[in-house]
Amino acid sequence: MGGDAGVRSTPGHGSHFWFTVRLRKGEQHSVTDHLQSAAVLLATLRQRHGGMCVLVVEDEPLNREIACILLEEAGFVVEEAEDGVVALEKASQAAYGLILMDMHMPRMDGMDATRKIRQPPGCAAIAIVAMTANAFAEDKTRCLASGMNAFITKPVPRDEHYRALLMALSY
Repeated sequence: MGGDAGVRSTPGHGSHFWFTVRLRKGEQHSVTDHLQSAAVLLATLRQRHGGMCVLVVEDEPLNREIACILLEEAGFVVEEAEDGVVALEKASQAAYGLILMDMHMPRMDGMDATRKIRQPPGCAAIAIVAMTANAFAEDKTRCLASGMNAFITKPVPRDEHYRALLMALSY
């Protein structure tokens, strides 16, 4: 990159690290580009999936509220469950087109709940998206192995959230 790096250190006084690099000026993206992207994704979700019943499974009330707001904004009809046990009960009583599932919850975690929701005939088509703060590759692997269709990490920007939902619903 045409730069340099170095360090100056004095025992008992600390160290000073520095570097220089030569960078090309990149393409600028404005805030309006980001908003337009989110607006286009939101409009697409409303057009293709507006009115679909969605279940948000999340033990943290604030996270559940935020997810519900984003989903309602996209035209979904939203129901809530605070853990996997409640999610399993609700999924056996209603037809959901999409389930957002937290990974770690009391009583029954999201992976066990997903496996159990998938057991009855005809339930393989439900789009189940992991919505978790666990961002490690092994967490994603475990969620997908349990039968989830997609994986998003919290907090997630609106446009990424909508993009992930569109992808999961197109599966």
